Amino acid sequence: MKLFTVISIGFVLILSSWVGWAMTNDDRPFAQIVNPETGAISVPGNYREWPTLGTWAHAKVEGGPGLQEYHIVYTQPETITYYQKKGKFPDGAILVKELLNAETMAMTTGPAVGHGTTVKGWFVLVRDTKGRFKASSLWGDGWGWSLFNSDDPNHTVSKDYKTDCIPCHMPARDLARKNAVDEDKWIYTFGYPVLQKK
Repeated sequence: MKLFTVISIGFVLILSSWVGWAMTNDDRPFAQIVNPETGAISVPGNYREWPTLGTWAHAKVEGGPGLQEYHIVYTQPETITYYQKKGKFPDGAILVKELLNAETMAMTTGPAVGHGTTVKGWFVLVRDTKGRFKASSLWGDGWGWSLFNSDDPNHTVSKDYKTDCIPCHMPARDLARKNAVDEDKWIYTFGYPVLQKK
């Protein structure tokens, strides 16, 4: 009888610990920059400490040769590791596209060499594999979508991702890997060498 009591108490203690661990992990926010109640996204303060996924240069539309804007895309190290192993973005992955004003000048490497200067704003995407925040017009198609001006990294200027964000991501779907997860086809992954298989 004593042995049965000891085994029963041990089982209850193990079960209680496991339930507590599971509840703790379910209750933690899936992305620290997302308000768990409203789904509001903010720009992560430390994004420049993250690895660079890739860069984009936007040429001037008018005037002489040169750059109009320069974009640098960052993500967490664990996002890169996960994508390299599984070929898809994990739940809670954050992509930050830093938008920079650009300057072009003659240098010894060429007559029109451009570089980024001051921050113009940010695009922030958060991967959502569970369909959270269905009531928000900034969440859907597997992601949370937000654009920020440089003077306010905490409040998005985006109103509706379907009209403010999706149009610029439509071409990515045609350029995506055919076997990519459908929601990941919104991302221009071909421009991010670190995600490509070696």
